[in-house]
Amino acid sequence: MLRLISFIVTVAVLVAAAVWLADRPGAVTIEWMDWRVDTSVPILLLVIIVAVAALMVLRWALRSVTNVPTRLALRQRALRKHRGYQALAHGLAAAAAGQGKEARKHADRAERLLADPTLTAVLSAQAAQLGGDGKETQARYTALLDRPETAALGLRGLLREAIAASDTDQAIDLAMRARRLSPADPGLAETLFGLLVHAGRVREAEALVEEARKKGAMTQEIAVRRRAVLAHVRAKDAHAAGHLRDALDHARRAVKAYPGFAVAAATLALHHIAADQKRRAVKVLTEAWKRSPGPELMAAAHKLAEGEAPLAHLRQLEKITAGSPDHPETHKSLGEAALAARLWGEARRHLLAAAQARPSQGIFRTLARLEEAEFGDKEAARGWLDKAANASVDPGWACTVCGTRAEEWMLACPSCHAIDSLAWIAPRPQSVDGEPAAIS
Repeated sequence: MLRLISFIVTVAVLVAAAVWLADRPGAVTIEWMDWRVDTSVPILLLVIIVAVAALMVLRWALRSVTNVPTRLALRQRALRKHRGYQALAHGLAAAAAGQGKEARKHADRAERLLADPTLTAVLSAQAAQLGGDGKETQARYTALLDRPETAALGLRGLLREAIAASDTDQAIDLAMRARRLSPADPGLAETLFGLLVHAGRVREAEALVEEARKKGAMTQEIAVRRRAVLAHVRAKDAHAAGHLRDALDHARRAVKAYPGFAVAAATLALHHIAADQKRRAVKVLTEAWKRSPGPELMAAAHKLAEGEAPLAHLRQLEKITAGSPDHPETHKSLGEAALAARLWGEARRHLLAAAQARPSQGIFRTLARLEEAEFGDKEAARGWLDKAANASVDPGWACTVCGTRAEEWMLACPSCHAIDSLAWIAPRPQSVDGEPAAIS
């Protein structure tokens, strides 16, 4: 609307000016050398306007001609940059797909076309890494450290190379430098934690846990678990060195930090048993069983009952497991203890409950032993053994990262070396045809 009003006003002003000049034509005479020109004022103004317009057109034409080389250069530069970015994109895609030779080809092309090391250096380093050229990879990632915008990427690349080369000290140094640039990165914090633990630098790992928690690189839950694991490690180291009091203190700290850490609770109970503090051991095992029933706790309970009659051992286990009466591990443990005490009915009740909740080969074999022990019924025992042949394997320690199974809890997975990745995992209860196993 405003533009329309402006246009109307402008036209009105021009029309008014034209009318005014038409009413007052006047006369103009121009004499120059032997030339004389007689004309009116409107004609003179028209000539001036046309002359100015012609000069402007001439100026535009001259500028267009003189700018042709510049425009061609800019177009060529834009085309070169476009091709360079295409090469960079194709190179990154090839690197992500693990195609080292293809990534190297596109990286070289991108370097020639873009002539910007900041953009192409990372791709070139990745291409060298995929190509297996250790020296060039090292040089490429080291070059990234010279620029603030790529320093973090350079450190991460060098860190991966150091870990691959099993150079723990170098890897720790690089991880620390990388964390100074990215203190809130949880991946870096976890990597450094693992490196410090593998290197036996437990105190530094403890300091890292606190610092990472404050910086937001580690959640409170993970930090609590990490503190408990480190205290447990220190307890084992102190015990191995013969420092029994220190071992007991660290074991207590581990259980206090994370009461659900059954392995630490079992270790603390064993320390109490060794010190002939059986009541304290029973209390520790009872509290731990409420949170996480498991084999380490039961092994400590068996150690506690050494020299006792089977029936006394069963009654003690009933007290220890009272906090989780319906857990499969509770039924399994009480069933085996009742079988040892020759309490057939009680053993059958617990073992059938365990088999119903979590059928496994071990439970069915124990039921087979019960049939033979109670009735001498080999045919019934064979029926349970047939079920065992088609049942899932018993629960066991397995790495939650790579799936490797282990005989007992370890600080690091024996296969992928992940820290605190072993968990007591129960397989899915299935029969041979894939349907849930039926218990009779």
